[in-house]
Amino acid sequence: SSATLPSMIKYIEENNGINKRISRFILPIGATVNMDGAAIFQCMAAVFIAQLNNVDLNAGQIFTILVTATASSVGAAGVPAGGVLTIAIILEAIGLPTNDLSLILAVDWIV
Repeated sequence: SSATLPSMIKYIEENNGINKRISRFILPIGATVNMDGAAIFQCMAAVFIAQLNNVDLNAGQIFTILVTATASSVGAAGVPAGGVLTIAIILEAIGLPTNDLSLILAVDWIV
């Protein structure tokens, strides 16, 4: 996430001797693009909302969840709760109600 970026840059430059130009170019890109946890959270939230509504997801919907979560996690901001709003995109893509997103918002600050 973006919150850890300053300490990552400091650690890489001081302890590993990486050039400042390289670390300050590569690390922000990596912190933005490599948001695996956000993609996993979005997939789990979409499946949770589907189960909450007694919807059986077919293979096409699961594939849509995976592709959409992967794409949206790459484009999501690296700020707290930045990936929560992209869950609405996933829910719309598979035809689930977005009003259940409020349940995710209620507990997101704990996660």
